[in-house]
Amino acid sequence: MSRLLLACVFALMSVLGIAGTAVAEESANAPVVAAVQTTVNPGPAVDSPQEPSPEQRQETKQKLWMGGIALVLFAIVYYRNKKRWAAWRKARAAKKG
Repeated sequence: MSRLLLACVFALMSVLGIAGTAVAEESANAPVVAAVQTTVNPGPAVDSPQEPSPEQRQETKQKLWMGGIALVLFAIVYYRNKKRWAAWRKARAAKKG
């Protein structure tokens, strides 16, 4: 299973690496664009509240619970698949040997 994961990661990295190596060439007759001055956004307000509102706290708490539940479900599925894979390999080895 780890070889498959490693192969997927390698394939993804190579695709992203190949896509990132494009070479840009300037044309000799191309017009040059002058730099445009941009406006600067003001910084945060000085009197901003230091504690989140109760709605934000409730939303954060809900997101943490959902993340925890997702993590537990992932661990259960991973453990089940690990046991199935080990049993399959053991049965396969018993058939050959």
